[in-house]
Amino acid sequence: MYIQIAKRARVYVTNEQLKFIDKYGKHESFRNTDLDVSEINTAKILADKSVLVRKKLNEGVQYALNRYIRFVDDGSKK
Repeated sequence: MYIQIAKRARVYVTNEQLKFIDKYGKHESFRNTDLDVSEINTAKILADKSVLVRKKLNEGVQYALNRYIRFVDDGSKK
């Protein structure tokens, strides 16, 4: 599945990353201390793809879902 982060910019999201977004997307924000060890790596990858917004704090990192993203179907290319 693709996520559109800007008008002409899309990023591919795996099923594991999509499950992570479904799990934590309803939260306004969450910290890396709230996550499991495997989820921390997924959060870093999604922040690098601009799906999550990260804010560095004195004691860790705070993440939030980017408000401007849209989910886009894969669609078959001709």
